[in-house]
Amino acid sequence: MDDLKLVADRRELTGRKVGQLRRQGLVPVVVYGNVKQPVNLQVDIKQLERTLHAGGDTRVVEVTVNGGGLHNVLVKNVQREPVGHRLLHADFYAVNMSEKQRVTVPLVTTGKPAGMMTGVMVLKLHEAIHIEALPADIPGEIEVDISPMTMERPITIADLPKVKGVSYVDDPEEVLFNLQLTREEVAEEAAAAEVEPEVVKKGKQTEEEEE
Repeated sequence: MDDLKLVADRRELTGRKVGQLRRQGLVPVVVYGNVKQPVNLQVDIKQLERTLHAGGDTRVVEVTVNGGGLHNVLVKNVQREPVGHRLLHADFYAVNMSEKQRVTVPLVTTGKPAGMMTGVMVLKLHEAIHIEALPADIPGEIEVDISPMTMERPITIADLPKVKGVSYVDDPEEVLFNLQLTREEVAEEAAAAEVEPEVVKKGKQTEEEEE
């Protein structure tokens, strides 16, 4: 897993004036946390997008400031345009590399459930999982094998793999994935249950036949 790095410049423009930066392909960012006071920076929008795509939305990013300065940060908040989703602003949380952090990491599935069949679908109850780890040990994602899953056996936090330096902080019995019937299958079962079996009264008819 390669380290994530980003180059930044110190930012002088603030407030509404940051619109000038955006027109130049730059994104205003603020570094806070393990710093004496918040630091205003600006980064290239394409570099930031590539960093986020490579896992920068969960992993530690090393930010080198031109002219002097280096920050190890977690990207805590990203603002985008509501329609075009163009980056507008980002908040960087500077961390102490020797202190554990609690973060949210996305879940990725592998395998095919043993109980998978026609009329059944996989229900994902959580998109991400809460973990605790040193900044350098934070993974970009947690991969979980869902092949043991059946209708009676869901996948819980206890089924997640052991990752070096990572602790799962939520209830081990918390269900992450399960199998459930599709709407069509539920409707068919409900319709079948409403059909009452025909009762044939043979007693009298049998007596008449015997006469």
